[in-house]
Amino acid sequence: MNLQSRALNLNLKSRILNFELRRIVLRSARRSLLIGISVLSILALAMDVYPRVGGGQSYGGGGGHGGGGGGAGALVYLLVRFLLWLTIEHPVIGIPVDIIVIAIVIYWFAKPSKKSVSITSTSIIAPDSVATVAQQQQSVQRSFNQLRRFDPNFSEIIFTDFCYALYGRSHDARGHGAKALDELSPYLSDAARSSLRQLNSPSLKAVQGIIVGAMNVVNLRGLDSPTVNVTIDFESNYTEFTPREGDPRGEMSYYVRERWVLERKRDVLSQTPDQTTALHCPRCGAALQKDTNGACAFCGTKIESGEFQWYVRTIQTLSREARGPLLTSDVPEAGTLNATIVQPNFPAVRAAFEQNNPDFKWGDFQARARMIFNELQNAWSTLQWEKARPFETDNIFQMHRYWIEAYQAQKLRNALDQCQISAMQPAKIKVDAFYNSITFRIFAQGYDYTVDQNGRVVSGSNQNVRKWSEYWTFVRYCKAKPAAARADLNCPNCGAPLKVNAVGICEFCGGKITSGEFDWVLSKIEQDESYAG
Repeated sequence: MNLQSRALNLNLKSRILNFELRRIVLRSARRSLLIGISVLSILALAMDVYPRVGGGQSYGGGGGHGGGGGGAGALVYLLVRFLLWLTIEHPVIGIPVDIIVIAIVIYWFAKPSKKSVSITSTSIIAPDSVATVAQQQQSVQRSFNQLRRFDPNFSEIIFTDFCYALYGRSHDARGHGAKALDELSPYLSDAARSSLRQLNSPSLKAVQGIIVGAMNVVNLRGLDSPTVNVTIDFESNYTEFTPREGDPRGEMSYYVRERWVLERKRDVLSQTPDQTTALHCPRCGAALQKDTNGACAFCGTKIESGEFQWYVRTIQTLSREARGPLLTSDVPEAGTLNATIVQPNFPAVRAAFEQNNPDFKWGDFQARARMIFNELQNAWSTLQWEKARPFETDNIFQMHRYWIEAYQAQKLRNALDQCQISAMQPAKIKVDAFYNSITFRIFAQGYDYTVDQNGRVVSGSNQNVRKWSEYWTFVRYCKAKPAAARADLNCPNCGAPLKVNAVGICEFCGGKITSGEFDWVLSKIEQDESYAG
């Protein structure tokens, strides 16, 4: 072979080698891009978080799921296109850039979180704490069941109503001065009243607009002793009026987190629903009025413990900020793909319930649940929460109203478009001395996003359908007149067009239809990641 032929052969081999190298580089680039696209897609999905009626992925609260919406998705799409072009046309530059971008994304997901994200006022539960919350709730449920062995009248529904009523009454009383607060001494210890008084400035004239946004029972202790203790975390919003020079109203709203510790004699029999929230003398039931010795003016009993009713031993202010909750933070939905947590031995519990309630029909109940779901979503999206009043118990209505007012204050609106239920699965039935309750896991989907006053999407997406599931608990008074559940917009007591006042009383017949006395009403919404059965 002559020299010229060798040169041509070497040139050909060089070209083939360059072609193979380029093919390998491009193959590596494509793999890098596929990884990058996958990771970036996950990142885009992680941005999609929404605030709906039930609270989205925030624990115990009421708003929160929306996403980066169209803006975040478009940005990711353009970035991927640019990287693809750069890798193919200029691989020497593109491939290192791909590696850097992928490394940054991996680091972003792998790095430990240094702070919790706030959304609709409640802190998001990190994945590693979801199990802890579930275990905590399971422990509380076991403790409540054990408490019923000593107090068969105990009802979680009534206990929750009592806590809401006492919280609101206490902060309202401190706005009227020390004397008004001291009238609650049968329910609040000296230390608890002192903690509330320390919140007052010298010129405080009133505390109004007291709304509990969330209430969480942390633990219950002392079942093996004569006295039990319950620790409760409240999350609330209220407005103080402190007139000052240049500002005759002195109006200031606060976002507050408090921890209350209550105690009660273990063997005391719980009061009936109408007695519990009245906040009368726990001993004789008379109006709260004290004599000169600090005892009840009617029965002469001076109450300084939980001898007759739940008694607040301590109150701790965890945080108090002159601001509203954050409503546009983005965190991913959690737990939607988890298996449904069904009550142990549920088929037998269901059969017993059906036998004891022959007028109950699952089809009628589900039709009413769907109607309530749709009415609530509409009321939420339009910020007309009064439309939801007939379908919720007092405490959850006030909780949701808290979030509605928070959106209004920040000139935002969370919209739920084309929202519909895709499936409903019964998960639990409970019967106590006063109420029947049924928990359904509701699977739903729709367009879920938050807009500002100009209609601009600030979180969520009005283009991508969001899927989620939640556990909804409905209650009905166990001694209610037997009747099929209604799915129309008429009073379940008198049949007149549904019209109720602010406290849930029908304006035609005077019946309080939000108590569950006449038909099923919504009592609780729990998220997948925190529901413990």
